[in-house]
Amino acid sequence: MTNRAVLLADKAGPFLLGALACTGLVTRALSHIAFGLLVLWGLTVAARRPWRPAPPPLPPARWAAGLAIFIITWLAATLAGNNYWHDFQYIAHRVYIIGLLVPLAFLAFNQCPRLPAWLPFFYGLGLMTAAFLTFQAADYRLICIRARAHLSTTGLGFVLSQAIPILVGALLKEMEAGRKKNVAFLGLSLVSAIIAMTQNCTRHTMLVAPALSLMMIWVYRHLFRQRLRRLIPLLALAVAGLAVILSTGGGQRFLIMVESSKVSEVKSESQPLVLNSSDTLRLSLWRQGLAYFQADPIFGQGPAALQEIYYEEDMKRFHAHQVIISVLAKAGLVGFLGFLALHLAPLSLIWPHRRSPDPETFFWVWAALAVNLQFFLNGLTDQIFGLKPLMFIHWLVTAAALWRISRPPQPKPGLD
Repeated sequence: MTNRAVLLADKAGPFLLGALACTGLVTRALSHIAFGLLVLWGLTVAARRPWRPAPPPLPPARWAAGLAIFIITWLAATLAGNNYWHDFQYIAHRVYIIGLLVPLAFLAFNQCPRLPAWLPFFYGLGLMTAAFLTFQAADYRLICIRARAHLSTTGLGFVLSQAIPILVGALLKEMEAGRKKNVAFLGLSLVSAIIAMTQNCTRHTMLVAPALSLMMIWVYRHLFRQRLRRLIPLLALAVAGLAVILSTGGGQRFLIMVESSKVSEVKSESQPLVLNSSDTLRLSLWRQGLAYFQADPIFGQGPAALQEIYYEEDMKRFHAHQVIISVLAKAGLVGFLGFLALHLAPLSLIWPHRRSPDPETFFWVWAALAVNLQFFLNGLTDQIFGLKPLMFIHWLVTAAALWRISRPPQPKPGLD
């Protein structure tokens, strides 16, 4: 290959990673294509270069150890069961994303060190696209249509609660650096996020996204000690956004959490409030998941248990609508230890750097903490472990934080 062809091949990885960040908020199909091409690029680059005299920085060994513990414990749960084929498929599905995305992100970041600084802008572009598509699906009205995203395949509620706090932190970082054009772009992205939230009107998104955004504002509170007026636009945007969301259908989503019981023959008798049917179903699924766990608390029912898939014509398996219960039911206490190792290993590396003086490291550490906290909060009411759109953001942001803390702080040129 000529030098020019080699250069273009090297830059293909950063481009595909940016495409993955953008499309992950819009459509599952395009994000799958981008990730598949990214994997092929990584294999090509790794095969072409002998990495001499020294290999590029790799993900920390502790992260790899957490992944290894997860694989070993879940394979043990598989061998303890009798549904080997589907259990192996389940594990491979997750390892394909987690085990490859972090090393591929490191490889792309090493090829283009400025790429992490651009990722929030790719997320912002994805938010704008998702907002346009959902607004179009609502016939250009601000109403609650439970919109997901293009092709109705991306879990928009989950990725919104991931991306919004990241963009809030990125906006504050750019504000601190005085880059007004970037602040304007990220502000427009957050306006787009409000539109998308209005159409999606998922309850956990309307709770988690503002809470984590407030956390990001709190960690950047030093900006407002110097000039309090900087906080006014953010507060105005937040108040206006919540008012729009709650007044255009979002508020109704909370009201239907309870519903009146059947009308009594005695009209004067006060009517008690009961949980909405969708919430009572969720409670029922939690009980069933716990029953699965109690049947085999050590190894569980197998990693592929509790899936909404027809394995046989007369049998449908379900998911427990809760991450911890699902993990315990699938892989028991053994698999739960592996699950904890998978997520706590990178967090244990990131946490000591939460006060880093380097602006980029500081931002990515808190962005990673935000997406991990989002995973925990949303996981309390939904089974989200393994959802690809969510995992693409979760592990890419975590990889960016791990990459930043794995290299010495370096001054970054402006993005204007």
